[in-house]
Amino acid sequence: MGSKRTPPPPDYTGAAMAQAQASRENLNMQNFANRPTINTPFGSETWQTNAVIDPATGQRVTQFTQNTTLNPALQQALDSQINIQQGRSDLANAFLGRVGEEYRQPFDFQNLPALTSAGMPGQLQTNIADYSPGLQSDVMRQGVVSGFNFGGPQMSVNFGNAPALPQYDAGFRNQVAGELMEQMLPVQRMQQQALETDLSNRGFKVGSVGYQRALDDLNARQSGERYNALNQAGNEAQRLFNMQMGGRQQGVNEALSAGNFANQAQGQFFNQLMGQANLANQAGQQAFGQNLAAAQFGNQALNQAQGLDINRLQAMNQASNQQFNQNLQYAQMMNQLRQQAIAEQAQRRGMSLNEMNALLTGQQVGMPQMPRFVPSGVAETPQLLAAANMNYQAQLDAANARNAGIGNAMSGLFGLGSAALGGGLFNFGGRT
Repeated sequence: MGSKRTPPPPDYTGAAMAQAQASRENLNMQNFANRPTINTPFGSETWQTNAVIDPATGQRVTQFTQNTTLNPALQQALDSQINIQQGRSDLANAFLGRVGEEYRQPFDFQNLPALTSAGMPGQLQTNIADYSPGLQSDVMRQGVVSGFNFGGPQMSVNFGNAPALPQYDAGFRNQVAGELMEQMLPVQRMQQQALETDLSNRGFKVGSVGYQRALDDLNARQSGERYNALNQAGNEAQRLFNMQMGGRQQGVNEALSAGNFANQAQGQFFNQLMGQANLANQAGQQAFGQNLAAAQFGNQALNQAQGLDINRLQAMNQASNQQFNQNLQYAQMMNQLRQQAIAEQAQRRGMSLNEMNALLTGQQVGMPQMPRFVPSGVAETPQLLAAANMNYQAQLDAANARNAGIGNAMSGLFGLGSAALGGGLFNFGGRT
């Protein structure tokens, strides 16, 4: 029988070193793939490699140098621009002494136009003569008739002879309804007895659904008959009330007719007195209108005189305002001239500095932009360490399976030997 064995462990260190070496080679390939030579109408971009020693690790590595070469025409233009900028800088440096000379001189405010004020505005005229004592506000009134003595017949209506106002008699309605109920009650009892007898003869038991439904239908019809009786009693009571109201209305109409006759006589007498009063009031109104017209004429004359005074004061105020506006315009013009003189002197003072700044801030030289390209992707590094581990695991599983088979075979043989010993299958010393 073979013995149980397991595979030797793999060289993990060697697998890791091999994987690291593959990763370095992958990185170098990617670096070279992502550094192409670019050629454009404006120039070219190239890469130069040198083998150097990394001072951090002491290992030999590759050093990349990027070179950008312009088109000869662009290179000549660049050189010209650089020369121009150098010349502008030299010229600006020459201006520095003149700038210092200008700024060493203090700002001169002595020869500028003086500040000018418009002065205070003239006194406005607001005093107007008082014409209010001469205004007429009271007009003499003539006598006006405001009260009358209405002797003669008085307007009145006597309803004493009319019948009293009737009241709705609910008791009469209930009496009529009770009599109608007494008349129909025996009939309804007979109808119920006849229905119960008919239902029994037809086989309906007391309390069954059909029996109860038939009684409910009869009760509904009888309730409608009782409701109609109440309605008929109400109509009879209403008819009696309407008859009483008709008698009352007839008495009222007779009283109104008598009152209207007396009122017509009173109205005729009133109209006569009103005619006399209107005549007196018209004469008083005419005299009042004449007095009012005279007062209005006097007030209009006073109002006209006051308007003339107001116009005179407004003309004086307008003249004063015009003079103030002229003074203000003159002051504004003089102050504007002063500001212009200050601005001109400040511009003259800083002109050399502005010229120097203009020379120093000219157009800058721009480098051409190289086109973009699609960089190379990262290649996957072979997983050597994982592959070695998986291979070892597969060998280990195979060895475990093989060892398990050997163990099972040995167990079977041992079982067979035990059985032979117990059954006398082997001969030891002539015994069975």
